[in-house]
This record gives sequence, C-alpha cells and structure tokens, in this order.
Amino acid sequence: MNRHPFRWGSLAFSMMFLAAVGQWAVWRGDLLTSRQLSLTAAGVLIVLGLVGVAATLRQARPAPAVTPPTLEGDDHDEAAHPVP
Repeated sequence: MNRHPFRWGSLAFSMMFLAAVGQWAVWRGDLLTSRQLSLTAAGVLIVLGLVGVAATLRQARPAPAVTPPTLEGDDHDEAAHPVP
C-alpha cells in the first residue's frame, strides 16, 4: 500500500461542508436566531481562514541528506591515503 501526501484542499472542503451541515442543523432545530447563526458562520470562516494561512506560512521540512552509496569491494581507505 502506497502512502499518499496529505491534501489540504480536501481538508478545507470537508470543513466547509461540515460547517454548512452544522449550520443547517442548528437552523432546522431552531437553536440559534438568524443573527447568532450568521455570526457563528462568520466566525467559522475566519477560523478556517486562519488555519489556511498558518498552513501556508508553515515552513516545509528540509529533505533528509542523502549519502551516496558505497561500492562493494572498494578497498579505498581514507586513512591510508590522506588528501593533501
């Protein structure tokens, strides 16, 4: 099984979808007034925007250093042949 890279677009879309469904459920259940619901929606969008900015500004991890492979049977010894 191959491991795939994380997809931020999928996470953002799923969060937006969950926010919309949650908003609909709150409206349908009459738990908040329309004013409270609109403020909640604005707050959710602001938080999602801040998460997106933080993900963008996060520095990428440096790639690990790759050492060249050694050849088998290579009897070259650094100590025996010092470099001037």
